[in-house]
Amino acid sequence: MARHGFIHSKEDIKFLVLFAMDLLPFPVSFSTIVDLTTWCDEGFGYFELSEAFYEMVPTGHIQEQAGAGEALYSITDKGREAIRVFEKQLPYPVREAAQRSALRVVRQIRRDAAIHTSVTERTENDLTVRMEMEQVFAIEMNVVSHGQAAMLEHTFKANAEAIYQTLLAAMTADYGTENKKEE
Repeated sequence: MARHGFIHSKEDIKFLVLFAMDLLPFPVSFSTIVDLTTWCDEGFGYFELSEAFYEMVPTGHIQEQAGAGEALYSITDKGREAIRVFEKQLPYPVREAAQRSALRVVRQIRRDAAIHTSVTERTENDLTVRMEMEQVFAIEMNVVSHGQAAMLEHTFKANAEAIYQTLLAAMTADYGTENKKEE
């Protein structure tokens, strides 16, 4: 299968990874690097990316640190120096795609970090699910099973903004006028 794109060699993949990582304000997981870079060009695949990426850890271009559950990676000063020298090696469309992808990834990470859920079991069939979007709103709901609690948590994490808009519309509706119409 022929691959189309600008990036084909291992060195080009390394330049792309370093360029993309230099755009990130915080360490990220390898899966985030995969998401970040594979949107930029179709000339390489996962295995080429993985090989190129993990070669840059022992050379000191990328630093690995322990994270919650998985390793996190950040670009080092040596990696920044390399990208400054070789940045023009990356074709302009790839650099632009990397910048758009980095913005998308940063927004998603920040959004996910601002959304929290927790379940408190009061009795066997009485649970409270707390769902919060930091500094925007929080809601607690009572449910009767762990299955319902898990469903609420999943739905909230995937749709917090839409849920907020729905609640805001419901809370700002003119119920006084609607109730008078019903009478």
